Amino acid sequence: MGILSFIITLLFFASMEVASKPLMGSVDPLVLTFWRFACGTLVLAVVMLFRRKKVKLSLGNLSVLALMGILNTFLSMSFLQIAVKNTEASRAAAIFGSNPVFVVLIAAIIGWEKFTKRKAAGLLLGMAGLWLVTGSSFRNTGSGTMYALLASITFALYILLGKKASKGIDPVTVNVLSFVFGLAALGIWLMVSGVSMSPVPLFKELPSFLFLGIGVSGLGYVTFITSIRRLGAGKTSTIFLLKPAVATVLAVIFLKESITVTFLMGLILAGSGSFLIAGKK
Repeated sequence: MGILSFIITLLFFASMEVASKPLMGSVDPLVLTFWRFACGTLVLAVVMLFRRKKVKLSLGNLSVLALMGILNTFLSMSFLQIAVKNTEASRAAAIFGSNPVFVVLIAAIIGWEKFTKRKAAGLLLGMAGLWLVTGSSFRNTGSGTMYALLASITFALYILLGKKASKGIDPVTVNVLSFVFGLAALGIWLMVSGVSMSPVPLFKELPSFLFLGIGVSGLGYVTFITSIRRLGAGKTSTIFLLKPAVATVLAVIFLKESITVTFLMGLILAGSGSFLIAGKK
């Protein structure tokens, strides 16, 4: 059951960029993010109700969950969706998948984790890989590449905050409540910006949207949590190391994206760096 959950989660998470790319011609990236996480929250809420676990949260816990939701659902996932719109799905996935590099960099700067030789080597490899993956567009702040970098950095902050602040809280509860706070922030942003939140444009690509909402943002998190319970957090975390490679293969197959030798070299270096950072000897 653990291996099956792992594989299902990997396929769900790795297909996000590829499945959402065709929708970018008909719907605003942030609107898609809002509705897919709304669907995912409903799925997780049903799971939480069936689990019938007692939830006791302090004001401090709720504040942390609110910040986690803003970092993940509102900022990181919105940036990632904008990146998918403005660059290749494979490139967005590769850059986003390098978030362990930013995790160790930020943690070392603020003094939350010890900076070892292994992490230093991983950081160097990861940064070199990022440079090759981003290519010349690295200097273009308006490009999808820059949005993918922002998505990776904000997701790294989300991971660090989650490690420090959500211990002892049921992971399903963490996801549901943080999603709710993130959706609230995103909804307010869309209303203030004057962007129509109507889901009608999504009906043109209903199968893809349901896959993203119910599958990636809902069932994907359920299987992710199941995988953690069955295999442990360490082994399950390798999903994020494998995601860029699997996403690249899916982009080539379904979107007919072309992959350069430089991109592949960057993908290998970034993956190797992430493994050194997140993996064990």
